[in-house]
Amino acid sequence: MKKQIFTKLKRIFFAFFIMLFISCETDIPETDTTAPTFSFNISGDGFNWTFDQDDDLSGLLLKLRTNTEYRFIYSGSDAGGVERISWQYPHDFIEFSTDIPAPWENATVTPVSSIVYWEGDAANPTTGNILNGRLVTNGDVIGFAFYFFVRDFGGSDGLSNITEKILNIYIDENDTEIIGS
Repeated sequence: MKKQIFTKLKRIFFAFFIMLFISCETDIPETDTTAPTFSFNISGDGFNWTFDQDDDLSGLLLKLRTNTEYRFIYSGSDAGGVERISWQYPHDFIEFSTDIPAPWENATVTPVSSIVYWEGDAANPTTGNILNGRLVTNGDVIGFAFYFFVRDFGGSDGLSNITEKILNIYIDENDTEIIGS
């Protein structure tokens, strides 16, 4: 019981800290050559893992258990301001069990995938944003990918920096785990 309370408090503190750090107002620099960062934490089914822009996701497979609820925290940031943060996912196999809060939006982009995204404002730039919630996996045995994308304003010269990663996902009846290097 104490461990559950401590874990919940730790998550609340972590989300609060990230929100304070990430959503700060900033100025778009004249030149921005630094790529934005992202973080994706997923937990549930006895599993807890955080992926970021420095991970080599090409050799990894995230196995999720079917019909299981997971908590997630997804964020993107850049000291010079973030123009867009997005996460593309297959809507037939991933459902959000919590509402997507404004200013985040959710849209269908292909017959098999949707995107949850946040748009920054160049007139009032912030260092980023964070989305947390819960998702549920559907499907028996299926492979697909999450596509993470963060673009900054790129400075006054307008040359944006982009960070994008693809995380391969596999849903089946087995335990949640990471497979690969």
